Amino acid sequence: MDMTWKPYVHDRLITQHPSGFYVIKPAHSNVTSQPIFCPVCDNIMRTIYDEETYKNFQCCDECANSWVYRDIERWKSGWRPSKEALATKVKDTKEDLAISMRKEDI
Repeated sequence: MDMTWKPYVHDRLITQHPSGFYVIKPAHSNVTSQPIFCPVCDNIMRTIYDEETYKNFQCCDECANSWVYRDIERWKSGWRPSKEALATKVKDTKEDLAISMRKEDI
């Protein structure tokens, strides 16, 4: 998907998405996008807490509460939970919640 950005009016850039619509953005912006799903556990990022936690730790608030805050330095050095630990967390979460929104559920 090649989206070449071209200069547009008022210090903005424009490109045409492969689907046909146009995207306009500021030419100089330090805004970064946030994923819809947590890159660690694949749960949907739906709260302001998820947004803030993602800015700091690149995960959802639930992952931060489960793993990051236990050992922040370990997390910052690149450690992430194993697939088995994630599977246990997801199972426990599904038992606690009536609705679970994960990528594979959509």
